[in-house]
Amino acid sequence: MTTNGQIPIEDFRILERTSPSIPALADLRGAIGQTLTGLGLPPEKLTGRRIAVTAGSRGIADLKEIVKAVCEWLKARDAHPFVIPAMGSHGGATAEGQLAVLADYGVTPDGVCAEIKSDMATVLLGETPEGFQVSMDRNAWEADAVVVMNRVKPHTDFSGNIESGLLKMMAVGMGKRDGARETHRWSRKFGPERVIRAISSVTLAKGKILCGLAVVENEMHQIAALDAALPEGIVAMEEAMLPVARKLVPRIPFSKFQLLVVNEMGKNVSGTGMDTKVLGRGVRSAQGEAPEIDLVYVRDLTEGSAGNAAGIGLADVMHERLYRKIDLQTTYVNIQTSLNPSMGRMPMFLASDRSALNFALATLGSPGLGEQRIIWIQNTLALNRIAVSATLARATAELPGWRLVPQDYSLQFDSEGNFTSSFLQSS
Repeated sequence: MTTNGQIPIEDFRILERTSPSIPALADLRGAIGQTLTGLGLPPEKLTGRRIAVTAGSRGIADLKEIVKAVCEWLKARDAHPFVIPAMGSHGGATAEGQLAVLADYGVTPDGVCAEIKSDMATVLLGETPEGFQVSMDRNAWEADAVVVMNRVKPHTDFSGNIESGLLKMMAVGMGKRDGARETHRWSRKFGPERVIRAISSVTLAKGKILCGLAVVENEMHQIAALDAALPEGIVAMEEAMLPVARKLVPRIPFSKFQLLVVNEMGKNVSGTGMDTKVLGRGVRSAQGEAPEIDLVYVRDLTEGSAGNAAGIGLADVMHERLYRKIDLQTTYVNIQTSLNPSMGRMPMFLASDRSALNFALATLGSPGLGEQRIIWIQNTLALNRIAVSATLARATAELPGWRLVPQDYSLQFDSEGNFTSSFLQSS
């Protein structure tokens, strides 16, 4: 318990996930090579050809290793791969900013043993029957072929039979800012799934896509499954992989609590800074898909976000530290592209953790010791080790796949009222 003359706060316990539902692939590089080989691509589509490989901004597990494995596989067949950032308007919608995003993941020329060509210029491929314009990264279009690689997962803005995956990578990521703007614009009228399917179908029809590689992560942010498909099979592959991914999404294992403390948010965590389907905010969730949370307090912005705080509107309170890191220009470019103004609304900021917790707890009716239902996480992607207040800790005995660490942790504050505890870090 910590008082410091303030609202008393319960001790915390660490809750750790003991195992994922599906284990990580033991040999990721080998699995990628075997899967690509299984496509039976003829030598004439590989030998001597310049092939672009997509790399996005979403913080995919082992992104550098995946991109490198694809490039090595292509080189072994006498192709000449290079990497393109495929991330819509992220990185401040600049070529240099997108290179910096990839560099944060270790996706550099030395890291993946391939050239990286970053350019915001696009080529207009045509229109869908509905009138949606279809754009493609100019470097990708000028290549002989493209390997589309992405993670398949539930999307933070909508639910459907396809959500975040290879089709969205073609419509938004490879379309750069033009593709992102067009997709978000028409999604407001027709819905994201229809727009993404329509735009990606035009891209596929142009014959530039060599194949697609999709990966799925388990609850512990490990690559647990992957598959590849020729262009004509990409849609069916993604539709089949999404239900698998949906079951493996990391979730907070409580259905209702008062306060969520988030150490960091950012674009390398989620497209909305914090995953809407983890918070149960900003998007309609299926019954039981997300918890009911009264208040969200977020403490910092990841360095990899480069000042982009899109999604801050999901929070109720933020630390002044986060507020000072926000680059409004970068954030607003993303917000204007996504046409989602609620994600840019600024919550109240407070100068310290202590003052933020006082405000949050007072807003919640000043729950006393034995009544506080508080969860503390690193970010919405890292949910295999979380801290829970003592009241919630007593309700963890029947959570399958989780264990409660015996030690109690009391929150400690420095002279400025900020947390000194670092117990979310693995021991």
